[in-house]
Amino acid sequence: MSSVFLAAETSKLDPVSFLPNLEKMLGYLELVMRIAVLAGPLCLLGLGLWYLLAPAKEANHFIGFRCYWGMASVEVWQFTQRLAGMVWTGIGLVLTIVMAVICNGYRDLSPDVMVFSALKALGWELLIVVLSILVINVVIIVLFNKNGYRRSSIKR
Repeated sequence: MSSVFLAAETSKLDPVSFLPNLEKMLGYLELVMRIAVLAGPLCLLGLGLWYLLAPAKEANHFIGFRCYWGMASVEVWQFTQRLAGMVWTGIGLVLTIVMAVICNGYRDLSPDVMVFSALKALGWELLIVVLSILVINVVIIVLFNKNGYRRSSIKR
């Protein structure tokens, strides 16, 4: 009896109704790609503004742009925060504009091309951030010694 009832109920079932709506999922894919591509530059812009407007007063191990030379003295720490703030605010602003233009074209792309474009954009963002960190560290190393004093060969 129960098997007849079960067979009758399962014959009414449409397996296609269990499949996800691809149009809806692809719409979410575009949104996810836009968020993924724009999140990095916006975070970089926010951190840059934070380092410029409200940096930590003294070197610490929790908040601020930290490097070995940058934590040697209060003067070096404050200079490092200002430099990182200026660099990251500028890069964040430029990257936000460029990535917004790139994301604007996602509507016309097929899903696979959109994903590869987003991955390429994320790769470029990562490369630019790593290079900016390297540049900030090199500038600090060139201007200050490891004890936190200005190098005498560099004029103010």
